Amino acid sequence: MWPERLKKFIHHCMPDPVQLFGITFERSTLKVCADFIHRTDKVPAKYICLPDMYMVCRAHQDTMLTKILNSSFLTLPDGKPLQLAALLKGIKGVHTISGYWLVRELLKTNLTHYFYGGDPNKLPQMIHNIKLEFPFSNIVGYKAPPMLADNQILNNQFIAHDISDINKLKPDIVWVGISSPKQDMLVFYFHRNLEQGIMITVGGVFDYLLDPGKKSPEWIKRIGLRWLYRIFKEPRRLWPKYWYTVKIFSGILIKRCIP
Repeated sequence: MWPERLKKFIHHCMPDPVQLFGITFERSTLKVCADFIHRTDKVPAKYICLPDMYMVCRAHQDTMLTKILNSSFLTLPDGKPLQLAALLKGIKGVHTISGYWLVRELLKTNLTHYFYGGDPNKLPQMIHNIKLEFPFSNIVGYKAPPMLADNQILNNQFIAHDISDINKLKPDIVWVGISSPKQDMLVFYFHRNLEQGIMITVGGVFDYLLDPGKKSPEWIKRIGLRWLYRIFKEPRRLWPKYWYTVKIFSGILIKRCIP
């Protein structure tokens, strides 16, 4: 996997990837990544992951999740802590790539898009909002997958049927917006069912496209406190997830990144 990624990025004049916590991350910027995805051949089908530090912690304890992230076409760091960890290791050029801004960048292109995820009752309003802001975007379809547990993703017939329907529409990009690690498992197991296109995991971005007010201000994200803002907004739902993340991530950060 490493030589293939190195070849791709040398050809695109970008630095070689780096390894953090056993995961191979690309070093890039939002604009360069968006341009690279735009120009990339969509056959055969591929998938791209944007793990945050919660997903990194899950992968640290699950070799299958590590394999999923390391088998992707691109793995892009989504979160300031990953950028900080790289700096502590003396690695330069690791930039946070936000799924929200990546969606917005690619909606400006001539690529075709399919949105897979979110609340089925709210998806039409999300698409309406996108079309208002990006009137020239080419959205060919959308659907919410069924609510499933992690162990129900593999060989799921509902998802397989949805992928069959998506194939008829031939989108260039399939945005997958469900929770991690389910979305990462979904794109790993089912991207091979696509005849063309790139599946990209963007998690809660669907909520932000529906209601931008839910997104933390950019200055909070820049100083690395988005997690605190989100806990303040949804303490009951997010506190267990962030407590787990802080506990695991601080341990591996001390062990692997501090000399």
